[in-house]
Amino acid sequence: MDKVKEQCEFCQKYDLEAKKKYLFWIADLQVSTAILNRNQICRGYTILYYNKTHVTELFQLTEEDRAAYMEDLNRVAIAIYDAYNPHKMNYELLGNVVPHMHWHIIPRRKSDPIELHWPIWGKDYTKIKLSDDEYREIVGEIRTYL
Repeated sequence: MDKVKEQCEFCQKYDLEAKKKYLFWIADLQVSTAILNRNQICRGYTILYYNKTHVTELFQLTEEDRAAYMEDLNRVAIAIYDAYNPHKMNYELLGNVVPHMHWHIIPRRKSDPIELHWPIWGKDYTKIKLSDDEYREIVGEIRTYL
């Protein structure tokens, strides 16, 4: 494994059996893995990372994998939407902190605090830490619709 891949949080995440025991793991899909974001600033906030190999950009995927990834993204977004019925879904592909292709899928509600009405990046928000049981509940709610 090359040095970049060895240092990548998503590349070294977990083998399948370990993933299934990981508190935040939601599901493995066609070419991606959905995990619950630890900071549940918006209930249901999920990260979807490409799990076949280390890539940093969407254009680095083959046309087939890009289509499969977009289908995975859509499938997870629908599950979150069906679980929480938000006003709007936000999608963000950055990778500045963790340089591995992953999307943030964030359900937004009209009742979000006013400071959340703009993109959530670049602001110092309180970290919303839940109990393990609360994380399991959210994971279960999303899985119900996958």
